Amino acid sequence: MTTCDSTSVGILITDHRGRYLVVERATLPHGTAPAAGHIDDHGRSEDAARAEVEEELGLTVTGLTRITGGWRENRCRWLPGACGTGHEWTVFQAAVSGELVPSARETRNVRWLDADTLLDLADRTVVHAQGQLSGAEFEAAPGIEPVWIRWLVDVTAIHISCDDLLRVEQVTR
Repeated sequence: MTTCDSTSVGILITDHRGRYLVVERATLPHGTAPAAGHIDDHGRSEDAARAEVEEELGLTVTGLTRITGGWRENRCRWLPGACGTGHEWTVFQAAVSGELVPSARETRNVRWLDADTLLDLADRTVVHAQGQLSGAEFEAAPGIEPVWIRWLVDVTAIHISCDDLLRVEQVTR
């Protein structure tokens, strides 16, 4: 099994109507989220962001702006790396071009979500973090991937209470 390099990128893509491009992860960790992945052998975080958008969505990145990031104690499907369980994240806003061609291996249910629907999915993640929704129920009909709640709060795409944010952060570990 692969050992995690403890570095990740996330790529927020919006359209001219302000909708967010999201996928349901076909692999662990479960949830709905923007494109993301490990930096691995991609070199720089910008290179990884471009590669992940191409791999997951079939789109070409035409512009990248770093919008948030930092260390998150979130699990992944790989063995923990030298830094333990978690990742140093760099989250970008990306401009893209091309035709959306999602990866069947990495993604399911790729779609554009308006801000209200994004918040509804975040609320489902909060309900899961509060213990009112089992892991199996969350996997069957996922909310936002827990690690993404913080990033979406940081960029004011969603708003949740500080208490709920802390609860969600507990389930990322």
